Amino acid sequence: MKTDIGTARHFLPPNTPSEVCHAFNRSALTATIAARAVALGLTADLSDIQMAGLAQLVRDTKRSRPLSAETRAAVRAALRPALSSQDDPDQVAAAVFSSLPGTPLRVRDTGGREYFLVAVPA
Repeated sequence: MKTDIGTARHFLPPNTPSEVCHAFNRSALTATIAARAVALGLTADLSDIQMAGLAQLVRDTKRSRPLSAETRAAVRAALRPALSSQDDPDQVAAAVFSSLPGTPLRVRDTGGREYFLVAVPA
């Protein structure tokens, strides 16, 4: 089952700098891999082999490129425990600004539902 939140080519305006596009694409891919990992009960200690399998599932291709070290690190970072309104504001701010732009941020709303926030450049 393919899942996709789009790529920079289809989502961002023409002439967006390439480094911004790469960061957006990494974050979008990471969010889909991390969401599948959470659904399966996996945590940030998942193996590279498990992560590669999840990447293949969400990409839905036989021969997708191996995940880069940066993407693997972003997936593990995205799988850290979710932040919520109960967390210290300074901790939340530090997590937000240290994850931008290439790592989605896992958050939990007041109803207990979890989301991955993906930075969309303005």
